[in-house]
Amino acid sequence: MTSNWGLSSRLTRPYVLWGIAALAAEWLFKHEELPSPAKSILGFLPALMAIFMVVAILQDVRKLDEMVRRIHLQAASIAFLLTVILTFVFDGLENAGVYRATRSVLVTANLVIWVAALIFLSWTYR
Repeated sequence: MTSNWGLSSRLTRPYVLWGIAALAAEWLFKHEELPSPAKSILGFLPALMAIFMVVAILQDVRKLDEMVRRIHLQAASIAFLLTVILTFVFDGLENAGVYRATRSVLVTANLVIWVAALIFLSWTYR
């Protein structure tokens, strides 16, 4: 499969656009005061956009060849396992009264671990 991996083509992929929209909606809810009815109605908007982002990633990965799909699957597995371990570490730190991690810290850590694993595995299999 040939694909254009230029910066403009990467930034306009559906999963990137859904991710940016989810971050923008999350920022809006944290930094802007919305009326109560609008806040309750639109409260699930960031989560819905994040779900659309994951679906777009899956659709994009399904179009790749077998080797690249294997790399993506391995990166997702590594990210999942390290995030579970990190969750246990954060739980222990919270029980000790040292640090209390928020949900956004775990989501960010998961994405960073996934991207790092994807880059490392892509470099390893080249």
